[in-house]
Amino acid sequence: MCGICGMFDLRPKGAAIDREAVLEKMLGAIRHRGPDGSQTLLLDRAALGFNRLSFLDLDGGMQPLQNEDRTVSMICNGEIYNFQELRGELTAKGHVFRTRTDVEVILHLYEEEGLDFPNRLNGQFAIALYDEKKGQLLLVRDQIGIAPLFYTVVDGTLVFGSEIKAILEYPGVERKLNLKAVDQLMNFPGIVSPVTFFRGISALRAGHLLRALPGQEPEDLEYWDMIYEAEEEDKGEDYYVEGLRELLKAAIARRLVADVPIGFYISGGLDSSVVACYIGKYLLNSTYSFSAEIGSGDLDESRFQKIVKDCVGSTHYVTKVAEEEIWKDLPAVIRQAESAVKESYDVAAYRLSALVRQSPAKAVLTGQGSDEFFYGYVGYMLDQFRWMQKGKMTPEECELNERLWGDPYFRYERNHPEIRAVHTKLYSPDVRGELEHFSALAESPINVDRVKGLSSQKRRSYIDYKLRLSDHLLGEHGDRMFFSHSVEGRHPFLDLELLSFVAKIPDKYKLNGTDEKYILKKAGRGIVPDEILKRKKFPFQAPGMSAMMKHGAREEFLEEGLLKKYGVFDPAYVKELKALYTQSDFQLMGAYEIDYLLIVMTVTMLCEDYGLTL
Repeated sequence: MCGICGMFDLRPKGAAIDREAVLEKMLGAIRHRGPDGSQTLLLDRAALGFNRLSFLDLDGGMQPLQNEDRTVSMICNGEIYNFQELRGELTAKGHVFRTRTDVEVILHLYEEEGLDFPNRLNGQFAIALYDEKKGQLLLVRDQIGIAPLFYTVVDGTLVFGSEIKAILEYPGVERKLNLKAVDQLMNFPGIVSPVTFFRGISALRAGHLLRALPGQEPEDLEYWDMIYEAEEEDKGEDYYVEGLRELLKAAIARRLVADVPIGFYISGGLDSSVVACYIGKYLLNSTYSFSAEIGSGDLDESRFQKIVKDCVGSTHYVTKVAEEEIWKDLPAVIRQAESAVKESYDVAAYRLSALVRQSPAKAVLTGQGSDEFFYGYVGYMLDQFRWMQKGKMTPEECELNERLWGDPYFRYERNHPEIRAVHTKLYSPDVRGELEHFSALAESPINVDRVKGLSSQKRRSYIDYKLRLSDHLLGEHGDRMFFSHSVEGRHPFLDLELLSFVAKIPDKYKLNGTDEKYILKKAGRGIVPDEILKRKKFPFQAPGMSAMMKHGAREEFLEEGLLKKYGVFDPAYVKELKALYTQSDFQLMGAYEIDYLLIVMTVTMLCEDYGLTL
C-alpha cells in the first residue's frame, strides 16, 4: 500500500492556487506511507499525488497510472489479490497493460464495467480515478474498510487523502474538533465512518464509492455490504472444516505475493497462530515473524508466542513494551492515529511496526478480523443468556436498544443510559448544553434494516464489523500504526472469497455452547499446536490510566488550564475522576467501565498537536 492525495474542481473555474505546490505539501505530510518514490499528475480538473511503498514491479510500477489513450487516470493505495485472474480476462478482451503491478487492472476494469467495477475486486484498496471524457472523479474504499480515504470540500474543490494530515495542507481547511467523534468514542468501540475528529472532514465508508461531477454535490454510493441470511443450510461440520482450510490457504497465499519479503505477527492467540502455522506448513519453510511482549504474570504471552515461532521455524523479532514506554509513545501514537483513544494498546501496534521496519520485511500478515466473523468476543457467548436480563432492562434502555440495534433486548457492550450519566458530567457545561446536537445515540450508526430478523450472533457480527473493525481496529489501531513506520498490514481473514463462505457457516459451528471459534479451531487441528488450540480466549490488554496515574505520567494533559483552553471537558469532574482512579481498589467496571481519563487525555493531546478548536 501507499499514500494518495489530490483535488478535483467542482466549480467551472477552480480555486486560484498553485496546485503542484499544494500537492507536494500534501504528499510531504504523508511521506511515511510511501518512502520509495513520489509522483504527481496535473489534469484539467483533477490533480493526483502518489507516494509509493513498492511490492510488485519495483522498477516500473510507479503511479499515477493511465489507460491506453490516457483518458482515464488513477492512483490506488492498496493491493488487488485477484489481479492475475482479472488481468487474464482483460487481456483476452484486448486491453494492453504497461506494468506488472496488481492495481493496473482497475483502469481496464473500469473501462469495461463502469461504476460496477469495485464489485470485481478482492483486496484492500482506496482508489481515486478520474475519467476525463465524463469529467468525473471516483473515490472508492474497499469492502471491509482496510484502506482509509478521507475527503472534504473547500471553496468548490474536493480534497482527498489517505490521511487527514494531507488534507490539512490544503489552503482554507479549518481545524475544528468534531464533538460527535468524542461522543462516539464514549459510547462505541471507536469512531464510525463518515465521522472523524476533524469537523468538516469525512471518512469514506467501507464498501462505498464517492462520485464527483462538476456543478454537483458529490454523491455517496454504497456498492457492497456484509449480508447475512436469517437461516442457512447446514451442510455438516466436515464440509465447513475442509472448505475453511482450503480458503484459508488460498487467502494467505494471495497475501504473500510480492517482490519483497513478507512477514507475519505472532501474538500467542489463536488467530495469528492459524495464519503463522498455515504459512509454516503449506507455503514457506521460514520467514520473518514479530511479537510484542507487554505485561507480566497472567498478561505475559511470550510462552505461547515461542510455541508458535518454534512450530513455524521463523526468524523472530521481539519488542518488549514496558509500562513507562506506553506513556512515552502515546503523543506520537495520537498524532499518527488522528484520533483520540480509550485504550493504550495502539502503542504496542506502533512499536510492532517499528520492529518490522528493522527487518527485511515490508509487510506483515495478521489475524485481524477473525473475532468479528467467527464470534470470538465474550458478547457472543453472553447473548445466549441475555433472556435472563430482559426483566431488568428499563424502558429507556429498551427504547434505545431498539433504535440503535433493531431489538429492544439486544445490548451491544454496555447499558448506554447508565453510562450517559457519567458522560454528561464529564462534558463542560457549554458542551453539555449542546449534547443533543452531537449525541452519538441520536440515531443508529448502522443500517438497522440489515440486522432485522437475524440471530443475536449474526446481529452482533454485523455491528462489530461496522463499529469495531472498519474504523477502529483496521483504522487508527491498524493502518495508521502500520504506516507510521512505512509497513503494510495484510489480513487473510478478510479475504472476500473466504468471508463469503464464512457468512454461510451456521452459528452453532462458530459458537458451540461456550466454545468460541469452534470451527476455526477444527480447521487448525494438526496444523496449529494443541497448546494454542486449547488455550482459553485471552484478550490483548495494555495498562490504562489508573496505572498511569500512579506514575504521574502525562498528567499535564489533564491540568485545569489546558482543559479550560479547549473547553470540551469539565475540569472539576476530571479532578474527581483523578481522585477515583488513584484509589488502590479502583477498577474499570459498571458506570466507569470506560477509561474516561484516557479519553480526556488523548482528546487534549489531539487538540494540542493539530491546533483543533471548538
